[in-house]
Amino acid sequence: MTEPNWTVVQNYDATTFGPGQALSLYELYHAHVRAGRQVIEGLTFDGCRIEGPAVMLPLSGCHFDGVNFGNPHGDAGSLVLRPASSKSVIGVIPMKDCRFINTQFFAVGFTGPETFLQQLLALGPTR
Repeated sequence: MTEPNWTVVQNYDATTFGPGQALSLYELYHAHVRAGRQVIEGLTFDGCRIEGPAVMLPLSGCHFDGVNFGNPHGDAGSLVLRPASSKSVIGVIPMKDCRFINTQFFAVGFTGPETFLQQLLALGPTR
C-alpha cells in the first residue's frame, strides 16, 4: 500500500520516474504489453517506489544503486525466487537496461540467473 507522501503514477508512458513517485510494477508491465512490448526496457527509476506484488526478472544491463529492496524482516533470502527451469520463467516481469537509483521496492521478489541471485543474497540483511 502506498504511503501518503508518494504520488501515485497514473501515466506509464514515461521513460523516467522520479523522486516521490510510486508505481505499480504490474501496471507498468501491462502498459508495455498493451503497446506491443514484452520487456520493460531502457527506463530510469530515480528516488521512486516500485510496488508489487510482483516478481521482477532483471535481464542484461540493469543497474541498481542505493536501492532499498524493501524486505521489512531483513532477510535477503525472502526476496529471491529461484526458477525450477533453466530455460525460461513464466509469470515474471522482465526488465532490461533499466536503472534503479535510490529506489525503494515494496512487495517485489526477484528471480533470474544464479549469479544475480547470489549478488542479491550477498547483501545480507536488507533495509
